[in-house]
Amino acid sequence: MLTLAGHHGDVFSLAPPRSMVWTGTLAAAALAWLAGYLSGLTLTPDSRGLALAFGLSALLCLLWVPNASGRIAQLVRMIEALLLFALIGVLGAVLSYLAMLHSSGFADALLHRMDHALGFDWPAMRSYVERRDWLFLAFEKGYLACFWMPLAVFGLLWHAQRIGDVYRYLLAHGLALAATVGVFFFFPARATFAFYLAPGAPLPGNARHYGEIIAGLRDGTLTTLDLTNLGGIITFPSFHAAMAILFVWGAWPARHFRAPMLVVNGLMWLAAVPLGGHYVVDVIAGSAIAAGAIVLAVRLARGAAAAPAAASVPAAPGPVAVGAA
Repeated sequence: MLTLAGHHGDVFSLAPPRSMVWTGTLAAAALAWLAGYLSGLTLTPDSRGLALAFGLSALLCLLWVPNASGRIAQLVRMIEALLLFALIGVLGAVLSYLAMLHSSGFADALLHRMDHALGFDWPAMRSYVERRDWLFLAFEKGYLACFWMPLAVFGLLWHAQRIGDVYRYLLAHGLALAATVGVFFFFPARATFAFYLAPGAPLPGNARHYGEIIAGLRDGTLTTLDLTNLGGIITFPSFHAAMAILFVWGAWPARHFRAPMLVVNGLMWLAAVPLGGHYVVDVIAGSAIAAGAIVLAVRLARGAAAAPAAASVPAAPGPVAVGAA
């Protein structure tokens, strides 16, 4: 359990799974900094300022955030949770850049063959959605929901007075992102738009963005990172699909909002293929990672919570020997 000095000089412990989330985040930050330094990557001036602001905010949270209950304390914890979500996302993106930089080749042909073996044809699926404006719009709204969905999840948990559950959600989110980046290193890909469309064909904005990032990392022209303009370059597994499942699970305690959460995140999950440039196997793999991360996060949280309780139980008295003096 992580122990730090508070703002009054007292010492308090970060209760699990909050301590796990912070420990993992700080470890990821150290890894990203060290790997980036050794790889010759630098940050833009604005990004250095943002990194400093992240660091100071993290220090403030670690030293000041109260353990007490109450609506104000819950509000502070929700702000901390949003900071952690942003930190985890930025670190995951930077680590995915490093994974692409140090990997070799592309796995698109393999992913295409896997899709084909399952009976899926990405060009036909993309064409089907493009010919139906209402479906394209619905998928687009669902796909972009990933930008505001964290606010919805944390807000619903706060409304349900389950704000403590955000740390369990963040633990699963971080575990899923770490696993996704790890697998991505072994299966780097350019995504479906670059694989299926003819050279010079017009690309959607997101495909152009991550295509330029991948090309720059591989040819060595991208050496300065802008933390305000990071792109999602992971194809396999799909973290969009993983997030869709994690968002639904995270907000599940808010019973009255389960249906709309299922609808919006279902659209996000489905849109990952025709709009996000993912292969179908990306979505399957991302879903499996999300399920595994949820199971692991729940077990870790329960185990960490049970350990202090078990330690506080007094030991049973041993047998008393009776004999003559």
